[in-house]
Amino acid sequence: MRWVDRLLAACAAIVVLVSLLPLGARLFWMLDLTTHFRVQYLAAALVMLALLALRRRWRICAVLAGSAAISAAPLLPYLPWSAGAGSSATAPLTVMTVNVSYRQFSVRQLLEMIRDVNPDVLVMQELTPYAAEVLTNLDTTFAHHLKFAADGPYGIALWSHHELEGAQMFALGRLPAIEARVLTPNGTFTVFGVHLSAPTTPRRAAARNEELRALAARSAAVDGALLVAGDFNLTPYSPHFSDWLDASGLTDTRRNRTLSVSWPTLLPIAGIPIDHVAVSSEFEILSHRRLPDFGSDHYGVLVDLALRGAPEGK
Repeated sequence: MRWVDRLLAACAAIVVLVSLLPLGARLFWMLDLTTHFRVQYLAAALVMLALLALRRRWRICAVLAGSAAISAAPLLPYLPWSAGAGSSATAPLTVMTVNVSYRQFSVRQLLEMIRDVNPDVLVMQELTPYAAEVLTNLDTTFAHHLKFAADGPYGIALWSHHELEGAQMFALGRLPAIEARVLTPNGTFTVFGVHLSAPTTPRRAAARNEELRALAARSAAVDGALLVAGDFNLTPYSPHFSDWLDASGLTDTRRNRTLSVSWPTLLPIAGIPIDHVAVSSEFEILSHRRLPDFGSDHYGVLVDLALRGAPEGK
């Protein structure tokens, strides 16, 4: 059975290698891509640990345990072991962000999902002219909206049951984004709707990181409560996402709540969380959950929040 030991040792070496690759994320764009699969690396390491323990290969187990710890460290802040259910007496504010995919999605399933969850604010990415046409009912469901439809993946839209003040498009690098003040009975906040570049080439990866820096600067300049929602094309496990949170002063609403994935719907075993909602300290985070599949390559994200402080807001 020595061939079994050799096979397990080779598999263990591969798991250790891929677990170490994310440590070079700041050095090379392709290594940053490896940061997104920490959950999968950890799962593979635990499986290999169990198999090698059965074979009593303790030295290899020790190395694997070290690699598992490296993969687990970025995941720990997202495990649901310290978040409360929310204690605010203020009426909750529900925010939904969804990437409808410029290629295909089920209009019926999407509209049913929006009707069922009835978010106060809806941010949508990849709004094409076709999607804008088949989703025109949303313009009457929600009293206020701002839309920018575009061929390809970078159309974007915002719908709200509450009045929007100063709603405008702005350029995030070369991509369109949305900014608006949302006036609710419990206070006012600013919302940014974004869709960052997919880092599929060195140039696009650099563009996404520059978009993050520009978004952080714009976020830090906002006076009062701020919410940023959209498709970031990176996970919380990337150091670039952590840098953005630190620079903007925001909190990821997944934190202490969930490791839930948002893309791709067709291959759940490789799923990663790239669709996010992040908020300033003026918000109390009540819940964060993934929405059902509606035929896109992304799952939607629904977040319940409450504005802290007096109803008049800032």
